Amino acid sequence: MVIFLDIQGAFDHLQYNSIRNSIDEINFPSHTIETLKDILTDRKDTIQTAQGPVSWSQQQGCAQGSCTGQIFWNLVVNEIIPEEWQPNVPLQDFGDDFIFVISEPTGAKLKATAQAALTKFQHWTDKHQLKVSTKKSTTVLISRLVSGPRVK
Repeated sequence: MVIFLDIQGAFDHLQYNSIRNSIDEINFPSHTIETLKDILTDRKDTIQTAQGPVSWSQQQGCAQGSCTGQIFWNLVVNEIIPEEWQPNVPLQDFGDDFIFVISEPTGAKLKATAQAALTKFQHWTDKHQLKVSTKKSTTVLISRLVSGPRVK
């Protein structure tokens, strides 16, 4: 079974606290680390209205095409990738998309293994206030029991 998961608005919903905590986990003092933390400090959005400028603190989001957007996303993703998964449950990420390839000898075992992997993944998304897009996520069952197309 292959499970494709897309994080809904991943870069727009990436929480600054999640990024800061991931940076702190690096535990490597350097000017680069301090610069990355500084980028997330005192960020504000401001718009001009008829009554004058209105500002509010920014607590989430980073530009997907920016240099720091990819760095910040990868820092947070690096928490879930090295998790201890079952031997037959590798997890790969491609930007804001994830893929599990699960192999089990029986349907019941496959279902249980997939559910355990998805539950662990959901704990990570919940922790970082991220959501899986049900519209863009899917599963594909690959089985030896299914006959392929016949060529005549």
